[in-house]
Amino acid sequence: MLSTRLAGLTLGLFYTVAVEAGDSIEQRRPAGVVAFSDVLQWLFGLIFVLAVFGLCVWLLRKTGHFSIQSKSPLAVLGGLSLGMREKLVLVKVGDKQLLLGVTPGRVDKLMELDGDARLFLKPEADDDNVSFAARLNRVLRSKADG
Repeated sequence: MLSTRLAGLTLGLFYTVAVEAGDSIEQRRPAGVVAFSDVLQWLFGLIFVLAVFGLCVWLLRKTGHFSIQSKSPLAVLGGLSLGMREKLVLVKVGDKQLLLGVTPGRVDKLMELDGDARLFLKPEADDDNVSFAARLNRVLRSKADG
């Protein structure tokens, strides 16, 4: 009894699928016709894919896993804001470090640090929590003394 019902249900499903497949073949448009709905579907699909791609790039840049920086000898090591539009910036160029004064109109080299006077050489155990401003003050005092 159960096997008869199961066989009837299975044949009914196969028949329904076959009839639906036959109807869909008859309802197809000719091969050369592109409807407006197809163009809209393609357009929305393209916009969706580009939005997902842009979101992924934005997330990678925000999390820091994606950077366009190369192994260049030029790098910004730190900065200190002096006012609304003035900054001190420490830049590494090769083996030297330059302390630059940056304003909207110009960039001035204030100091060139070589050898032991350079900041952020090798972090020592006691210098881990020292800020950029404290290290800059220490270097300025050593330059003024010697």
